[in-house]
Amino acid sequence: MKILWTRTDSLMLIDYSMRKVIKRPYWFVFRILIRIIEPFIQCHYCISQNIAENIHKFGVTKPIEIIETRMKHYKKYEKIKHNTFNVIYYNPINSKDVDFTRWLYGLDLIEEVINDMKTINFIELDGTKDLSNIYPITDFMIRPNRHDGPSRIRLECEIQNIPYYWTQKNPNKNDMIKAINYELNNR
Repeated sequence: MKILWTRTDSLMLIDYSMRKVIKRPYWFVFRILIRIIEPFIQCHYCISQNIAENIHKFGVTKPIEIIETRMKHYKKYEKIKHNTFNVIYYNPINSKDVDFTRWLYGLDLIEEVINDMKTINFIELDGTKDLSNIYPITDFMIRPNRHDGPSRIRLECEIQNIPYYWTQKNPNKNDMIKAINYELNNR
């Protein structure tokens, strides 16, 4: 048996305190289940080093391998001239645990930045928009995650030569504002 770890599932192995109280029993049982099936696991596949570190901290004994994140937009799109400075950010829809999602994706910090930077055009990505139409007009991307793997959007921004602010943990609002201002003033 092989297991693929892609998102916050690995974080829940070492700390589920930020989840709703009603969800904590699920994650407790999840931890027990992983301990029970560990002898039958051949390998743990992780999409990033920080996810692998969570698995390792949990104490798995089987090999851990890092695998590449699959992207949807490998093609570099032609930039489209536009008058505004456009900043994209991710806010997933259909979250069943809104408080956790807000914490995870740093949406509290994003809202503060939006409030502080009224002259910037912020574009919310929720997983339903066609990014082939958005990347050509994007000037910057923010992703102040508190736990993240190799975000597909970040990797695609690299292909598109879109500068970004991205964290896997400990995001900082002031650093985000500085990064946006730097790109805005040097475009």
